[in-house]
Amino acid sequence: MIPPPSPDLILAAQKKMAGALLAAGITSFLDAASNEESVTTYAELMTTGVLPQHITPALLVDAELARKPKEAAEYLRGVRKRFAGPAGLRLTTVKVFLDGVMEFPAQTAALLDPYLDAQGRPTDNRGPLHVSDRDYRALVRRLDADGWQMHAHAIGDRAVRTALNAYEAVAHPGRRSRRHTITHLQLVHPDDYRRFARAGVVASMQLQWALPSSFTNDALKPYIGPERYARLYPARSLAKAGAVLAGGSDWPVDPLLPFTQIATAIDRSNLEENQPPLNAREGLPRTQSLAMHTAGAAHQLHDGNSGTVRPGKRADLIVLDRDITKVPVEDIRATKVQYTLISGRVVHDADSPTGRARVKAAQRIGAQGAGRVSGGSCCQGH
Repeated sequence: MIPPPSPDLILAAQKKMAGALLAAGITSFLDAASNEESVTTYAELMTTGVLPQHITPALLVDAELARKPKEAAEYLRGVRKRFAGPAGLRLTTVKVFLDGVMEFPAQTAALLDPYLDAQGRPTDNRGPLHVSDRDYRALVRRLDADGWQMHAHAIGDRAVRTALNAYEAVAHPGRRSRRHTITHLQLVHPDDYRRFARAGVVASMQLQWALPSSFTNDALKPYIGPERYARLYPARSLAKAGAVLAGGSDWPVDPLLPFTQIATAIDRSNLEENQPPLNAREGLPRTQSLAMHTAGAAHQLHDGNSGTVRPGKRADLIVLDRDITKVPVEDIRATKVQYTLISGRVVHDADSPTGRARVKAAQRIGAQGAGRVSGGSCCQGH
């Protein structure tokens, strides 16, 4: 019985979203679960100048369509043809959910070995794989041939292996035109670490999750056992094995707090709880955390003109209120963006009236998040 929101209300919400991204220092981003409606919105906002960023909407192919590669290819080809508009709107990427989440009681992430019960005894539940190994290989083969880059949600190690099997099947030595991606990577089998580099697969991780919390301590540890628990979010292991890491936020399922992501990737600590870091040996050096959230994301998005500060590159830059290469790691979380520049133009000034309003909106949005209760959409940016 609730009437739909008016166009004016929708436009106001879209502008608030756009301002919050600029206030957070996001100069390009991937929307990791898009459809035609959201692509239409992005095109309109870009045309009117509300969104100055480069945007990659990853078009969602659900499990049913994923089992029909020919139909999926026709649908995607049609979307790409209809939205050949703004140059900054990049229709290059397809999103597929291979599994769900690992936490109890959902336990819908696909594991190689079964979940345990509360007493640590094996069950017969390994979690559902939404798209089979065979079907995902067929889909990737078809879409890779059409020039699409895959972005697979895979939290459990069986889902990760399914994605790797498909990507290896289409990998060609020396070809870097595709950067197929696996996102989340909460649990990866050690036998699979080196496969990322061999097949040129990007490891997109949301490392604000890699800390001690009720999610890890209560909803995971008893149900996966100490050996698997000690391998959660294997960022450093993947990096040492040669994988390219890219940082993601999982917003709006999680809060939009890029500097919390950067800091937690380093110290894997929860400042609100007096507990040891989560698998501290998987923490990244500071330079590597910064790189995965800038150059790593740009690499995934095929954006060779940004991600690093060099002569001749597009001046997508942010100016911060502190030197995050030198302050204590815990202080990185409180970093504020003073200016955001896109193509050399200041699009956010925190001290202007508009900027102050954006910062307030960003603080509200940054504090929000639905929580990781299901396999929701996810966003990443740099």
